[in-house]
Amino acid sequence: MNFLLIGRPNAGKSSLYNILTSGKNNIIHKEEGTTRDWHKSSVKELENIFIYDTPGVIIQNDKIDKVHFSDLFNSIDKLIYVMDFKEKNYENEIQSINKLRSLNKDILLVINKDDNDKKNLDTTLFGIKDVFYISCAHKIGIENIYEYLEQYEVKIEQKIENSFSIAIFGKPNAGKSTLANSLIGYDRILTSPVAGTTSDFVEDSYIYKNQQFKILDTAGIFKKNKIDSNSINFEAIRKSLDIINKIDLSIMLIDSNNGFDSQIKKILNMLINKSRSVVIVFNKIDTIDDKNVFIKKSKLEVKETYSQTKNLSIIFISANNKLNVDKLKSTLYAKSNRIVKKISTGKLNACLKLSSFEKPHPLIKGKSVKFKYAVQISTSPFTIKIFSNFSKEIKKNYKTYLVNNFIKTFKIEDTKVNLIFSSAKNPFN
Repeated sequence: MNFLLIGRPNAGKSSLYNILTSGKNNIIHKEEGTTRDWHKSSVKELENIFIYDTPGVIIQNDKIDKVHFSDLFNSIDKLIYVMDFKEKNYENEIQSINKLRSLNKDILLVINKDDNDKKNLDTTLFGIKDVFYISCAHKIGIENIYEYLEQYEVKIEQKIENSFSIAIFGKPNAGKSTLANSLIGYDRILTSPVAGTTSDFVEDSYIYKNQQFKILDTAGIFKKNKIDSNSINFEAIRKSLDIINKIDLSIMLIDSNNGFDSQIKKILNMLINKSRSVVIVFNKIDTIDDKNVFIKKSKLEVKETYSQTKNLSIIFISANNKLNVDKLKSTLYAKSNRIVKKISTGKLNACLKLSSFEKPHPLIKGKSVKFKYAVQISTSPFTIKIFSNFSKEIKKNYKTYLVNNFIKTFKIEDTKVNLIFSSAKNPFN
């Protein structure tokens, strides 16, 4: 059962969405129009109940501005109209609700910001049977909405589990939303030539070879000196960066026309150091005249700049023309089945023992270096902790030797392997 939150800007739709879905995915900001695309998530602890959040519905020239949401409205079962308790101009709300009736969907009325639980509005004017008074700020009345939704819960016998999560990062106007739409299979996300159209990350999914892939389109990452710390964009970028170590794979999307500049390198360096896996995608390759020269040059530059990260996948596409998008899907599918998330401690220590036997570390102060124990302590980024004597004096080239052996032995791709050396006597400390 699909419920769509709808209403005028700043009525509290995103606040209600975040409460019902136990998330903080949607940005809440004093500036009107914070939600610029629609979002979908399941209601916490309820199976097959989904809530959609939209930008404020706009009534213009006696018509609903729903062009961008045409695909969405077809899958919605009921509308949840959210209005502000303090709103005095009922005519605007009544007009909006009456226009929504043309969609032939049941409508629930949720009156938000009733902070003192007064419940004293004349709701007969709206002609809606199911009315809920709430306060998102004080969590008043939420349980009543939850009980209403609960009656529509349908248990699902078989669900697709373990969806593989992918987030798309890059500078503004690199084509992130266009790529997300191409992967999903239809125009799900609002695109625009204006930088900063995606202000909060948008989530959806697609199925490929019977496997589910969750796509997150993130806000474009501006240069720091171009961001107002009180703006929506600042909050959007902060949220985008917070998800790096919570997803399975990061796509670094680069506009081929802008090349591999310093800002791209900063973003990619951050992704490599924090992500489980990274795939580099050069977009808009169709606009490059000498493609072969550009591809060769770009691959060489990536290889030289990130020599410590082995086997980085680089793909050249045109998201707008869907050129090589199928190739990217195939690559993501392969990565989803190959990404090494956790290596058993036994296998790590076997590799460490063999490596140090085949090539012992040079003597330090006339004494042998002994590697006592290894354990993986993180997947984002991929980090192995090694307990050893002389832990602070391990030579750099020997660290590189161990990293290369771990990568080769466990077929680790598209991620940087970090080694931490410790002299603790108890490896479990």
